[in-house]
Amino acid sequence: MVEHVERGELLDLAGVHPISEATEREWDESRTVRAQVVREIMRGRLALDPDPHGLRLRGARIAGRVDLENVTSLVWLELRDCLLDEGLNACDAHLPGLTLEGCRLSHPSEPALDAGRLVAAMLNSAHATISAHSKRGAIHLSGARLGLLDCGGARLYNDSGPALEADSLQVEREVFLRDGFEAIGVGPRGALCLRAAHLGGALDCAGARVRNESGPGLEARVLYAGNAVFLRGGFEAIGVGEGGAVRLIGAHLGSLDCAEARLRNDSGPALEAGGVRVDSNVFLRDGFEAIGAGEGGAVRLSGGHFGGQFACVCVRLRNDTGIALNAYRLQVDDNVFLSDGFQATGGGGGVTILLVGLRVGGFLAFNPKRLVHHNDPLRRLDADGLVYSGLLKGIDTKSWLQLLREGTPAYAAQPYQQLAAAHRAAGHEHEVRRILIEQRRAQLDRHALKGRAERTWARLTGLILGYGYQPWRALIGLLSTLVAAAILTVVLGAGSGLAQVHTPPDSTASACTLVDRIGVGLDLGTPLISTGARAHCDYTNTAAGEILTVSSWVLRLLAWAFATLFIAGFTGAVRKS
Repeated sequence: MVEHVERGELLDLAGVHPISEATEREWDESRTVRAQVVREIMRGRLALDPDPHGLRLRGARIAGRVDLENVTSLVWLELRDCLLDEGLNACDAHLPGLTLEGCRLSHPSEPALDAGRLVAAMLNSAHATISAHSKRGAIHLSGARLGLLDCGGARLYNDSGPALEADSLQVEREVFLRDGFEAIGVGPRGALCLRAAHLGGALDCAGARVRNESGPGLEARVLYAGNAVFLRGGFEAIGVGEGGAVRLIGAHLGSLDCAEARLRNDSGPALEAGGVRVDSNVFLRDGFEAIGAGEGGAVRLSGGHFGGQFACVCVRLRNDTGIALNAYRLQVDDNVFLSDGFQATGGGGGVTILLVGLRVGGFLAFNPKRLVHHNDPLRRLDADGLVYSGLLKGIDTKSWLQLLREGTPAYAAQPYQQLAAAHRAAGHEHEVRRILIEQRRAQLDRHALKGRAERTWARLTGLILGYGYQPWRALIGLLSTLVAAAILTVVLGAGSGLAQVHTPPDSTASACTLVDRIGVGLDLGTPLISTGARAHCDYTNTAAGEILTVSSWVLRLLAWAFATLFIAGFTGAVRKS
């Protein structure tokens, strides 16, 4: 082996023979290398002039725990398809690189790979199987500083703590946990713990499977990823409790892509990402599924900030005891899509979709395929404080107004005002009036007006003025009063209700002409206008005349009322928002 190190060649003890766990357990002394020998080579004691390729070994059984703690070496350690029954300790080591591709590592009480504060250009454990019974993780990388981390296809198991513990890990480039990567751990620190890790490149978990029956699946609070975070391509996370299946609270990411991911937590959120900051786009799409529980929501994005688009399309969100999507005070600088196969099911005392305070820099496309609340259809949506640019897409004005009226838990003025402002900016004045009228109707029907007098006045102005947005209704009332007055004076005045005014008083009274009777009717039905007809045609003291007298009081009052209300409606004095 020393000779191979000096020549930089791979020492392959397996040859063409297949390697499996069963065959590894059968390897005898001819396939065994003592861990102490590996340590001495890495320290430069056995191979005095090692080739830059380093120590390269395949198909060997390493006897004992490889101890590289505090070792500073110029030798790259490359172990492929090797069996390390007692694992490897590289805490505080400085190495060019460490490769454990296809290896099987285990330890009964310590991390199988203990590399806390390791400094290396690369750590490669792709397709390795690593298991332990340690509170500190099957792989322990807390505080490590790496150029690149590749665990693609690896399988990590720990029944006493995290599968991968990488608290405060620093990686200059990418972290690959993909291609069938599997992490099964236990406890509140998560099966996969990247809390406060700092990644200069991407975090790629495409197709990975993460599971924790007593805590979060992926724990990545305050994670920084300068590039994208990929939880896509069949990524699956299962967690338990309020920590979430995936926890990204306070994280700062370049972008987030969860296409085709499946997240499940039967006792808490599926995705807990409150306060997350994403510089570019966030994609929950292409069959993304999140099943959670609890009042806070299955997908929690409250207080987050997305620098690009937020696409939530062709997804299924479900929470039978609370909110499905919680976007409380989320800020999205570009467009938001809740459409194209978007399905959300909520329950309990919360709403299905919480968009309170959501601020959208671009347009909002809203067209759910399914929007259901198990307990109350009036709790499907809460959009008070929702702000967006332009007109709504994917849903017409009538359907949106119906949803605000029949799908929200309480009346709120702001969603109507936002919709009206968007149509006003587009020059749709007719739609603006229709929206604001519907707002006042909803305010009345949903008992948002407290006082009886206020409700009565609102109903009156709604009937006569369209709540101030259709003042022509008062003109119709005024015209109807005028016609009624003319009909009364023509009909009753033809008998004995009206008579010519004669001087001297002892002259015989005569009937008024048709023109005079109509003139008297016009005087009754139009305020501030006089035809002068009553100067020579007036009421008599007969029964018909008395009816006309009383009617004139009522008609004049109605005429003044309609005229006053028209002016108030035309000037907007009775409009309330």
